[in-house]
Amino acid sequence: MPARLTSPARVLAALAACAAAALSLLPASAHAQTQPRTTASPGAIVVAFLPLPDVFTVEEGAEPPPELDPVLGRLDLIGPLALGLSSASQGSYDAIQALLDIGQGTRVSLATYTPKRPPELRLTQDAAGGWRIDGWQLQRERAASAPAELTPGLLGSLAGSGIAYAGVAGRSQREAIVAADGDGRIAAVSLGPASDVAARTLALLRMHRVVVAGLPTGERGNEAVRQLTEARRPQDLLIVMQTPPLTGRAQLLPTGVAGLPGGAGALTSSTTHLKGIIAGIDVLPTVLGHLGVAVPDTVKGQPMRTKGAHDAVALERLADRLRVVLPRRLAGFWTFLGAWLILLLIALLVSERRGRRWAMRVGALGVLWLPTVAFLNAVLRPARLLELLLTALLALALGGLTDRLVRFPRAPAVPAIVALVTCAVDLAFGSPLIIRSVLGPNPLFGSRFYGLGNELESAMASLLLVALAASLHGRGRSWRAVGVIAAAGVALSLIVGAGRLGADVGGVITVLAGAAVAALLMLPGGVTKRAIAVAIAAPVLGLAALAAIDLAGGGDSHFTRTVLRADGSGALWDVVARRYELAGRQAIRGFMPVVTLVAALSIAVAIRRRRLILE
Repeated sequence: MPARLTSPARVLAALAACAAAALSLLPASAHAQTQPRTTASPGAIVVAFLPLPDVFTVEEGAEPPPELDPVLGRLDLIGPLALGLSSASQGSYDAIQALLDIGQGTRVSLATYTPKRPPELRLTQDAAGGWRIDGWQLQRERAASAPAELTPGLLGSLAGSGIAYAGVAGRSQREAIVAADGDGRIAAVSLGPASDVAARTLALLRMHRVVVAGLPTGERGNEAVRQLTEARRPQDLLIVMQTPPLTGRAQLLPTGVAGLPGGAGALTSSTTHLKGIIAGIDVLPTVLGHLGVAVPDTVKGQPMRTKGAHDAVALERLADRLRVVLPRRLAGFWTFLGAWLILLLIALLVSERRGRRWAMRVGALGVLWLPTVAFLNAVLRPARLLELLLTALLALALGGLTDRLVRFPRAPAVPAIVALVTCAVDLAFGSPLIIRSVLGPNPLFGSRFYGLGNELESAMASLLLVALAASLHGRGRSWRAVGVIAAAGVALSLIVGAGRLGADVGGVITVLAGAAVAALLMLPGGVTKRAIAVAIAAPVLGLAALAAIDLAGGGDSHFTRTVLRADGSGALWDVVARRYELAGRQAIRGFMPVVTLVAALSIAVAIRRRRLILE
């Protein structure tokens, strides 16, 4: 019975079914063309920032306390605004950098800048009475060091006669950074008491089509938003965002917008493809689109739009979950290892040889069950201690149950296939569980908002090979085995790489390269030069197929926008060079060299001692 449950045909059938189901479950919007980036409008635009009292904390790794004064709930009560959470950064967070990114419409990781942190930027008035951001030239030089085309103050430079700023006197005016043009100058500035900031904002609109406003904190800030909402004409655009706080933690900034087609729905954009989530860099193309100004190709943000009805409570719950995911990732891993060690010691006390082998099998199977347990925790959203216990004890319990019901070495196919199927189905529904799990990409850090991250990319490729190896063990080399491996690799690469599923181009290369090598090893006539050439070509052919599928589906993925639509071969080469530069920097950061060495040694030991492992 166990062999029949994990046969190669069933592995292939499961993956093929997942690929077909995933594609069939894609929403109709997945096949729509990208929203036009310019729409002429005669209306005025206000970009208002609603601050919380600054509390500067830099502690990393600990779970943050609940927000005492949630801005999202305040915006929900104030008026008919489309609501969402705005990703403030890519990777590590810095409040000043978040404001700079809004004004330039493009962002990269802080680690890619030299120096890493922005210079001190202050609103100052020159001798002639003009207003500018002091330190702007240093920021322009810093932006030039990053591996991307960044133009600080791009929004202010393209907004016709420039952007005006209204703020509260006597406090930090960091919100004025968004109003600066390419030279750091601001068209007009009005500083005064908190009580009339909305009135002064409206007065500036008589001379300028775009005004940035730094609102007061607390109830006076709420009142200012109410006044701006009530004064807004149908053709005007009002964007209200929480001011990026001076904290060391990554942020999802509550945002409300009035004036978008669709009314007071949930905010989204083609940057995130995630209902209720946008990115700070989406402000620039949204504002320029409202002005009827063409958006430069260097801008990576996408216009905001609404999708369905908003749910402020659900968004707050999502934000709460995303804040605790990273601190629990390594904690869960170490808890699992600790529980596995305890199990091994107990097994050795009972029966040294048999106990050791049993505990090693159960632990290995438990590792394969971890992705499925992570998805379960994403559904349950348990407290920290309970999640750590579930991660360790449930994974080991499932490992023990699998070992009892299915003979080794076919047993690993069971958790591998379950994880692959679960992941594929979740991707088809927009990856709601993946982004809430400890293994998924976290929208809080702004690099990915749906699909697969680096952790699951490598995990899924490994799970596929484990499932195939366990199912084909003892069957010998054959063309049938080669066909099963090849078909399974193609099916998984489709799931991993499709623009509205895994959206992971690198994952396509990983999966197809791994499947190609596995297929080579199963060739009945041995490895030939022609077979090696086909194996090398497999990832390239996979990328070509991915491009065709994405273009047929509307061409709205990051892969299409940055690679397939690059402006000429020079621009394409520039994209490739920057990607490799970023990858190179990541490879030498932190513990990555040590982790790479440990992984390489583990592979070598596994190959050298494979007979002992399979006993």
